[in-house]
Amino acid sequence: MYRKLPTVQTWFRLPSNSEVHSAMLNTSTLRGASMTPTEIRTTRLLLRAAQIGDLDAYFKWFSDPDVMKYEILSPHTNIKQTKYFLDEVIESPYNGVLYFSVCIPDPAVSNNRRGRSKDRPPMIVIGRIAIRGEEEIEFMLDRQYWGKGFAFEMADALLKHFWATLPHDVVKADVDPRNERSLRLLARLGFEVVGKAEKTFETHIGWCDSVYLEARRPVG
Repeated sequence: MYRKLPTVQTWFRLPSNSEVHSAMLNTSTLRGASMTPTEIRTTRLLLRAAQIGDLDAYFKWFSDPDVMKYEILSPHTNIKQTKYFLDEVIESPYNGVLYFSVCIPDPAVSNNRRGRSKDRPPMIVIGRIAIRGEEEIEFMLDRQYWGKGFAFEMADALLKHFWATLPHDVVKADVDPRNERSLRLLARLGFEVVGKAEKTFETHIGWCDSVYLEARRPVG
């Protein structure tokens, strides 16, 4: 789920991939963030800095029309497009700070080792998540892992990390109203609708509307 671009109000054409990539990585308004990369662990997930070894996994999602349906980018047709994006992520100072690849233990290896070893199995990458410029959350999850609670778990973990490490009081989201799955997820995370607008983006599926949501820092 990713929609908003910082300067969309001034654009009268669909931006190029390079412009979109740069905007997606814009974290200039996130003042006060610690610049030390970290890892976030949940019951099932590891959120860590993106690595070049994640490329095949990223291309799988970026080339999937279902995953990309409500994204402002068109589905990637060449892994070079994905590598360009991933290279920019890796070079960003916010990689591992507010931008994370989302990993789980490899199910095949985990099942084979069950009851036989205390060593951690190798991890596989199943998604990505970030809070970027203007305090806006974005996330993407391999379609194979939809409906298993991973999206909520990774978003909840990042929000808690954000509240704990930054002074900001609001996280925002911009969602196509047809993207019911993301709207339900954000509602579970405590986001509330604060506005709506029509024809905010023209993408590979045509003109799209926006639902604007906000989550506020928990009290106490």
